[in-house]
Amino acid sequence: MRLIRILLAFLCIAFGIGVVALNADAVNLDLLWIEFSLPLGLLLLSVLLLGALLGGMAALLSRGEASTPAAPAEDDEASAG
Repeated sequence: MRLIRILLAFLCIAFGIGVVALNADAVNLDLLWIEFSLPLGLLLLSVLLLGALLGGMAALLSRGEASTPAAPAEDDEASAG
């Protein structure tokens, strides 16, 4: 299993190097108040990584709320008063 993870990591790194090498043209990224000039491949990989991180966090947060048990209702004080 460890060998498969190492091979998968090397494939991802090779894919990233290939994307950056084949998309080396510079593009301008204008974010209204900041402007960047980055290689297209680096920008593509950055957006892919950001999307994966945000999607993973959203999935983690949505699963975390559903698995938390609800607190039991305190009916003793309500019925006594």
